[in-house]
Amino acid sequence: MAARRERTTGLPRPRVREKAPRGRRFAGVTWTEQHGRLAIIGSAVVLLVAILGVLAYRIYEDRIGRPRTVVLEVGTTDYTLGYYRDRLSQFLRANASQNDSVALIEQDLITKLQDEALTIQLAHDKGVAITADDITRSIADSLGVPVGGNGSAFDSLYRQRLQTLHISDGNFRKLTEAQVASEKLLDKFKADLGESGEQLVLRTVLLSDQDVANAILQRIQSGEDMGTVAQKESQDLEGRGKDGLLDPEPLALLPASVQAALAGKNVGDLIGPIQVETDWWIFRVEKREPTPYTDAQKGQLAQQQLDAALKEKRASTRIVTSLDADDIKWAEKNLN
Repeated sequence: MAARRERTTGLPRPRVREKAPRGRRFAGVTWTEQHGRLAIIGSAVVLLVAILGVLAYRIYEDRIGRPRTVVLEVGTTDYTLGYYRDRLSQFLRANASQNDSVALIEQDLITKLQDEALTIQLAHDKGVAITADDITRSIADSLGVPVGGNGSAFDSLYRQRLQTLHISDGNFRKLTEAQVASEKLLDKFKADLGESGEQLVLRTVLLSDQDVANAILQRIQSGEDMGTVAQKESQDLEGRGKDGLLDPEPLALLPASVQAALAGKNVGDLIGPIQVETDWWIFRVEKREPTPYTDAQKGQLAQQQLDAALKEKRASTRIVTSLDADDIKWAEKNLN
């Protein structure tokens, strides 16, 4: 029997339809469970990146950004919080024996930094040059060794000094620059003084009670020898042996109340009683003439001139302090 030939109609066979994924449509997109899982993972990654970013920023801000914050401006000189922190550790140790609170010592450091900046600027105003070699020599002198390169005693001791103080080379040289400026200014003022100047020789009787001093003054005014009175009555035991005579002294180095009392007075005038701290002075000008300065006098006079120049410089310089309580807390927390 002949095989039955199968007829074809030429019509396309129906295609098997794939099952549509189950899920909800949103914004034209069907959201499946797989999409949900990917969204959760993506959100977690984004959140993790954000957290890491915040942590990285905080670390950057705490270790790099904040230390660079300017907390003190003195004219054209800026001091950062990082520099304040580096100086604070040493400053606290140096002033640990004082009865002042830590808060006062921390504020004193700001004043010291102001003085250092003013000193450097004053040196520049006075034409006093400060070179890098000057700073290096000053460091070497403080270490008690000559300047040297790598491997030298200077190199070794200087590295130890920086490690002990927990301060960078740049910051240590910055504070040393102020010291060099002060020393050079003092040398300049000493040179400007010359070797001698007008000094006074006073004969004094020092007493601890004003009524007693008035009574002694009347005795001297009545004709009693002042040298003899000084030998017997003066509280200045050293002066007793010299009939009350003091060593020659520049007017500027005498107590302020004595300086004021000497205004308009001449040699031989009897003055007093004048209160000087807790004592009462009766004194007479014995001599007033040019006399060579001692080294101590030159040093004191130069320091007076430096103090006066710095006071004037401070008054004419713009000083802005922006250090606040949070800055101090950061400095304390990050002490090296």
